[in-house]
Amino acid sequence: MLQRSVRHFPAESRALGIGRSIIALAQASILIFTPASHLFVPVGSDSIEIECSTPVQAASLYCLADSADRQLLNLLVLALLLIVASGILPRYTTVLHFWTSISIGQSISLPDGGDAVAQVVTFFLILACANDRRTWHWQRPSSEEHKRSVWQGIAWAGWWGVRAQVAYIYLNSALAKLPVGPWAEGSATYYVARMENFGAAGLFADLFRWATSITLIALLSAWGAMATEILIAFFLFRRGSRQVMAAAMSACLHILIILQLGIVSFGFIMVGAVFCAASRGIDAQTPQLKRALSRTRIPVGKIAHSCRRSLIRQVAPKR
Repeated sequence: MLQRSVRHFPAESRALGIGRSIIALAQASILIFTPASHLFVPVGSDSIEIECSTPVQAASLYCLADSADRQLLNLLVLALLLIVASGILPRYTTVLHFWTSISIGQSISLPDGGDAVAQVVTFFLILACANDRRTWHWQRPSSEEHKRSVWQGIAWAGWWGVRAQVAYIYLNSALAKLPVGPWAEGSATYYVARMENFGAAGLFADLFRWATSITLIALLSAWGAMATEILIAFFLFRRGSRQVMAAAMSACLHILIILQLGIVSFGFIMVGAVFCAASRGIDAQTPQLKRALSRTRIPVGKIAHSCRRSLIRQVAPKR
């Protein structure tokens, strides 16, 4: 059974590529919209220092080029992330992705949580893409011969690493909320929406504050968030359409959080991570989805032709 699972694993996956691109673009948004003066700030002291004491921290670009201008280093990291997001040579750019994730997560002063997730996920993606021989990760799978390679087993193990880690993140997040009073009683989203520095913001701030003032909506949003996180973790360990449901639920959950709180990069990093974890199910269900759409496709050409003929009959002179 294990050999069959490894052999049928889609090591050259478009869904996995979409997840990688989403994560890379989410990280790139940090560097595009935030100048270096806001990413590197004093924390607990008067000087701006980057911690480089551990081997992982020392591998960061900001430690290796400590004397260089940090805004210039930001542009270099941004360029690497855009290369990763393009999908070129996924077998090799996963290493670049992991290095840029370390550089961001280990060096910036005020990480938002998504940076830590990206470091772990991109590490496992190095293994998950080990047998991806395509030039671009948007291409179709190149050959079945690669599935007999030892790299196929490494790729399968790497994907399982992503799957287990992402499921654990959601399950741990949900279980950690249960003993917290506001979450247990269902009032957490009411208070979160009204926090001074981390509350509802943007165009929909007033809408979310009004909605969470309604007791039933506040209860459903708090308990619904925990239930959704548990279901995402559960569905990631299922097959086929259940994994697709996990990806859809993650996208809906984090888009709502983005609209309410505005933590864009964190939200899309999580969505990309779930796409990577659910890639096998998404790949398996994509042909069925295409067939369903083709059966329900509206015959626009036939409708337009019928309308045109009807119009001609109406305006044609009567004999």
